Amino acid sequence: MANKAKQGMKDQGQRMERDMDRLADDARRDMDRLGSGIQREAQQARSDMQDMNKQTKRKLQHH
Repeated sequence: MANKAKQGMKDQGQRMERDMDRLADDARRDMDRLGSGIQREAQQARSDMQDMNKQTKRKLQHH
C-alpha cells in the first residue's frame, strides 16, 4: 500500500514538472509572438512617419 502511494506521489510530481515546463514554453512562445508583433508595428509606424515626411517635403517644395 505504501509503495502505491509513493508511486502516485512520484507520478504527480513528474506531471507537475511537465506542466511547469509546458507553461514556461507557452509563455516563451507568447512573448516571442508579442515581441514580433510589436516589432512589426514599430516598423509600420516608422515607414508611415517616413511617408509623412516625404509628403510634407513635397508640399513645401511646391509652394
